[in-house]
Amino acid sequence: MKRENLKNTLEELSSHGNRWIGREGERLTSSYILNMFNELGMDEVLTQEFKVLDYIPISCSLQLTSPIQEEVVCEPLQFTECCQVEGEVVFLGEFENYSRSLDLSTYDLKDKVVLIVSDTPAFYIDDLVKKKAVGLIVATDAPNGLIRALAGKTYPPPLDDDIDLWKATIPGVVISKKSLYRLLSLMSLRKVKVSIEHKADYRTVTTRNVIGVLSSLDKNNNEEILLGAHYDSQMKGLGVWDNLTGLSTLLELARILSMNRDNRRNIVFAAFGAEEVGLWGSALYVNNRKEEIKANCVAMFCLDAVSTIFSNKKSLWSEGKLRDFIIERSIRYGFRIDNVHPLDLSYSDYYPFAINGVPSAMLWENPPTHPYYHTEEDTIEYINFDKLASIGNFI
Repeated sequence: MKRENLKNTLEELSSHGNRWIGREGERLTSSYILNMFNELGMDEVLTQEFKVLDYIPISCSLQLTSPIQEEVVCEPLQFTECCQVEGEVVFLGEFENYSRSLDLSTYDLKDKVVLIVSDTPAFYIDDLVKKKAVGLIVATDAPNGLIRALAGKTYPPPLDDDIDLWKATIPGVVISKKSLYRLLSLMSLRKVKVSIEHKADYRTVTTRNVIGVLSSLDKNNNEEILLGAHYDSQMKGLGVWDNLTGLSTLLELARILSMNRDNRRNIVFAAFGAEEVGLWGSALYVNNRKEEIKANCVAMFCLDAVSTIFSNKKSLWSEGKLRDFIIERSIRYGFRIDNVHPLDLSYSDYYPFAINGVPSAMLWENPPTHPYYHTEEDTIEYINFDKLASIGNFI
């Protein structure tokens, strides 16, 4: 796998613009993938269309009402309730992005507005609702006053239910690190009360998965290996790290393997839609082929946010024999893995496969999180293409 090919593909994909569900950039990217799979002469090329709930922000506000009156710059927490609430602020601390444990037993959150530091607030918002919190303020650690685009809902999406109801039942906003320090400074002196308002529109849009298959040379072997990457982005910017790095690697793997057809298992290349809003595409794919996947899919490799110029750790998320196999091969080929994590979080498209018994793995870079993750500054200048090629060659 050559860095120049990856760079050229990523640059072309970047030219499509933002790939949030329902936008032109998303449509252009899915068409690009479909055309490429067809041009490579794959044995089977198909799409899976599905409906998803689109979020359209209108406005949001965060107003300090006591002990002073002051407006705080904020962004909407996507897929949260549209209303206005007031309450005293309670700070619960900083939650690790790959931890779901949350002990609220000592907190009285009734009628309170909760303040947390997290890039994954959707993991916690249901617990806050159960404790009768009325609103949520999420602070992130993006630099230079940037505010990450984040959602208040996550897996599982309502594939068979009324998708119009798929939103958190309290309003939320997202603030910068600077605003967090301002709030904490005031809270160190006395109680702080705020007013939160969030307004948004919702509509149902149609998106799709794009699938290409290289059939096994052994026609009696139904086993398959699935390589997956999501092609949508968050609402801000080009989403280059997340996830044009994974998508360009997937497409380059498809190109190389389609030229050298010696596979003894079926190889499935899956470009998933609507990952950023709850893994809709991968959840649908597994739901539609559940028994077949359980019987035949021997491994799923998820490519998501895989290379930056920053000094991130190489992280393997996997379990069992597949984890042990990847670690053994990494030692054999001199590919460094810095930390290993189980598959207990719905962090990316491996999750619907893993909870249905498919051996799954994701290689990505964390910690720390890319500083410009889910911001308008997630651009190509922060990608290390030598590292990207190294990861692609290892896979």
